[in-house]
Formats: sequence, C-alpha cells, structure tokens
Amino acid sequence: MISGDVGNVIVTTTNNTTLGPDHWAKRASEQIVSVSKDADPLIAEQAVEFKEFIYKAVKYYMCEAINEDRSRIVTLLRSADHNDLANFVERL
Repeated sequence: MISGDVGNVIVTTTNNTTLGPDHWAKRASEQIVSVSKDADPLIAEQAVEFKEFIYKAVKYYMCEAINEDRSRIVTLLRSADHNDLANFVERL
C-alpha cells in the first residue's frame, strides 16, 4: 500500500471559457505571499499590500507574455504566407 499527503488541493472550473491572467496572477500571489491570522495587524496590512503589488506585477507580465506570444504566432503565420490566419489571431 502506498500513501502520501498532497496538502491542500484547489480545483477551479469554468463554463465555456479559459482561466485568464487574473486567475493565474491571483494564484501566484497567493503562493508567493501568505498572511498569518496571528500576525501583528501592521505587519498583516503590509503583507496584504505587498500581495496586491505582486498580483499586479504578475498579471502585467503575464499579459505582456501573452501579447508577445501572439505577435510571434502572427509573424510565423505571415512568413508562411497564411495572412488570413494571421489576421484572425490578431483579432483574438
């Protein structure tokens, strides 16, 4: 018999959509910064502010990475003379 502990498991579902940068930035900020319930109120407030900063930074750079990847795909499609597909990707 094999047993193990995987810790806390979080499941997120969507209905006919994907999980966007907001979701992943929130998950990342929750993993990077945690605030103890027993923390001094001033320290907890600073931690919450820092967590919000991390969320905004992660979301910004995720959006930049998505835009860069789409730009790369458009460039590759245009270089392969698939302008119709490139135009479609640009509108996403």
